[in-house]
Amino acid sequence: MSDFEKKLSKDLSEGKEYREAYAQAFSNEYLATQIKMLRRKLGLTQAQLGDRIGSNQGRMSVYEDEEYGKWSQDTLWKLASEFDLWVKTSFEPYAGLVHEAAHFEPQQLVRPGFDEDQDIQHWLETDAPTGREKTRRAIERWAVTPSPDVATFVDWLQGLRLPEFDVRQFTPVQAILEAVPVSDTATWNAISRTLAHLLGSEQDDIRPLVRDMSIYRENLFGLASAMGAIRPRPEIQDALEVVYRRAAARFQAEGQTGLGYEGEAGLVDAMVRNQVDDRWRAIWNGYLNGGNDPGNFSADGHPFLPGDLEMGIRGLLGLPQEEHYWRELARGIRDLELRFLLHGRAQVTSDPNVMDALVSAVDVIFDWWGEPAAARKLLPGSVDLMGSGSWSMNAGAAWAYCIYRRPGWAAVVAMVTTHETRADIEHATLNNAFASGLMWYWDWERARNRNRKELDSVWQRSNLASIAIKDEVYQDVA
Repeated sequence: MSDFEKKLSKDLSEGKEYREAYAQAFSNEYLATQIKMLRRKLGLTQAQLGDRIGSNQGRMSVYEDEEYGKWSQDTLWKLASEFDLWVKTSFEPYAGLVHEAAHFEPQQLVRPGFDEDQDIQHWLETDAPTGREKTRRAIERWAVTPSPDVATFVDWLQGLRLPEFDVRQFTPVQAILEAVPVSDTATWNAISRTLAHLLGSEQDDIRPLVRDMSIYRENLFGLASAMGAIRPRPEIQDALEVVYRRAAARFQAEGQTGLGYEGEAGLVDAMVRNQVDDRWRAIWNGYLNGGNDPGNFSADGHPFLPGDLEMGIRGLLGLPQEEHYWRELARGIRDLELRFLLHGRAQVTSDPNVMDALVSAVDVIFDWWGEPAAARKLLPGSVDLMGSGSWSMNAGAAWAYCIYRRPGWAAVVAMVTTHETRADIEHATLNNAFASGLMWYWDWERARNRNRKELDSVWQRSNLASIAIKDEVYQDVA
């Protein structure tokens, strides 16, 4: 027995009048709080729930007032019908009151509706489905209800109430993604709407349903990111914008976003993946200028989100593939290069230096578009920049080196696919840029290794390989 239970038992023993008054006050608080929590579970406002039971917002406000205490059985059964629950009225011993008061938590008052009740569904099952199949069925039952239960979804994001979920094998996001087929449009639409609702909600509205906020936030944004990788959705992009603008305003006013580390990092990934238009282009440009870490050249950088070197490039990658998509990526690389040059990181002794940053950025692009076609598109995308003199040999060297070290890419990029005049010109341009860039990169690398006096066998082997490739490319161009 806890100290609270001991003290409350002693207080209740002082007299019947106090005991009954305490019991009535606690009972009223319990019921009013449960009505409020079950309403929030459905994602309804007081006015919406009031309208469903033939009442109004004002009466619902009274019903959720712990001082009220005059609910009729008819009202409770109307509410129960909306919650898909039943009403239990019984007489109980005071030991139960002591226990309930000692363990009273609003989030514990939420109850699953009939179709969400795992015990009911278990008794109805006639076969023995696998864990993944059980998860799929549970999510499908949830999705087909008129108002999919928000609290159940919040639990899933914390790894709770997912059939046979094992945190040692899966994350909640993985469990949901593996259980629901991509072709199940109706279920994914329900998930998308609920996810957008949760993303756009104030934390104080959701907090009563959450047991571990860090886990919840991580999986909330993780699922948004994963769904965006499959297909970006306008409703999720809109909700993420609400989160971003709210966090930015809070940061400006209070110096912190209120999202926590998991929320800030997760928000970035979700925003990268969920872009159906280019409204966030300025945000990614802010990343290219720095981020919030002094080591990442924070002057003029992003006000609060993590400022990894390649984050602006990643954000630009997620933009819709419109007319100037590849030129935009080339410009992003150029902006990153300018950032390093302006901060004096062009010397081979700088760590990191401009070449390291550019190679890393181009690798991000080629990891995203994991086929040689990306290498062929990126350089033509920079033709306008080259014409204006703003695409340097540094960027060309990074482009060439990243092609060279991916097995088979160099041959594909250099390959002639057609004999049309324009294609021949493009082919010659690509080969010449590749050969020149690779030569520039190895000259840079040789200078860096000479300064460090580390011309080991690995360098010698790679240098010989690069010379062979350069000779092969030059012959092809000739």
